[in-house]
Amino acid sequence: MKIFEAINWILNRGTRKGPYSLSKIKYLLDELDNPQNDYACILIGGTNGKGSVSAITNSILNECEDYQIGLFTSPHLLDLRERIKVNNKYISDSIWIEGVNKIKEICKIMDKEPSIGSPAFFEVITALAFWAYRECEIDLAILEVGLGGRFDSTNACSPEVSVITNIGTDHQEFLGIDKSDIAKEKLGITRKNRTLITSEKDPKILELFKEHIRSLNGKLICRNLNDGYQLLESRHNGHILTLPFSDESIFFKLPGSHQLENLSLSLELVEQLKINGFEIPNEAIKKGIENTEWTGRLQWVGEDSSILVDGAHNSEGIDALAKYLSDNPSICPINIIYGALKDKPAEYMALKLSKFGNLLFFVSPNSSRAYTEEEFNKSSMSQGWRWMPNIESAITECKADNKHKTLVCGSLYLIADTLSYLKK
Repeated sequence: MKIFEAINWILNRGTRKGPYSLSKIKYLLDELDNPQNDYACILIGGTNGKGSVSAITNSILNECEDYQIGLFTSPHLLDLRERIKVNNKYISDSIWIEGVNKIKEICKIMDKEPSIGSPAFFEVITALAFWAYRECEIDLAILEVGLGGRFDSTNACSPEVSVITNIGTDHQEFLGIDKSDIAKEKLGITRKNRTLITSEKDPKILELFKEHIRSLNGKLICRNLNDGYQLLESRHNGHILTLPFSDESIFFKLPGSHQLENLSLSLELVEQLKINGFEIPNEAIKKGIENTEWTGRLQWVGEDSSILVDGAHNSEGIDALAKYLSDNPSICPINIIYGALKDKPAEYMALKLSKFGNLLFFVSPNSSRAYTEEEFNKSSMSQGWRWMPNIESAITECKADNKHKTLVCGSLYLIADTLSYLKK
């Protein structure tokens, strides 16, 4: 088997279908001798920001020379191998192939046995990650929850600490119609006698958190925007700040005030890991923050860094992006290339963005769930936004207007297409 064959086999497993449970991932892991029990794990969930918290925490821990750190994230942008990393690098092709061959044999049994059920893409990729981390002899796995929490495949582990960044209204078709229902699903990643860290602000949701953690005899830690650091200055491309243990200023390269909140969560997570016995020097924290990168999230790209890409794909994400644009008026008006899927509040998001825009282009993301041109023309977006057939043509139009910078935002499918085009 070649690496591209291993990747394609996983990609072709299809999406999960209800009823949802952890039975399939647990069967896979049982057959793999439960690799998830051989190292420490932390679970990071929430509606927005969980990827950024994972990236910041991973960057800090990778500055600790004594530890092997696994990072599992989703979705990928350009390459499926982005999802499974050890010490910030892809795992080797040989481990990919060996793991896929093992899982493929297990799936042959599962595919034929209705009482077990056929595992889908995310169950398979998660099982591969857990197995690969044991093969790489990691000390800690940082696991970004895929969707929800209770029945997400990452929840097959037993986390030392759990993080729920916030509760928004994304994926209501799977998680529930209101924020309380969604919160209950996400609280499924917590465990008895363990700590939950959150930056959720809604009093009703926080009360639900408190009751749940109390029932588990656990500990709830709530973090605010400015906890753990002192902000000196925010710029369009990041923040200058100091940490409690040093007067020396550092530059945090993830722009936007919401990333400061994510930084605060990561710093508290690091403190909890230190309490649990991990040795994380102050210098590692400092360097890790300075070296943090998170592709496709408020990231300036292009030869002259004139293109801003942001995977703000739901209403809360667009609100954060709008605040960033409002806080940085020097980059506005900005040419906007926007794309969204039909199951998102696309018209609300387009309206929210339009007041910051110069040229306004809509590009349908590369997904079967994306708007067609006919559907776009029937929507309110057709008033003010111009349909473009692909990202290449939209970027070409924006570059012709060299007086303004360009923003590409919305679906991560569109961000992936943009990064791929710019890479070429």
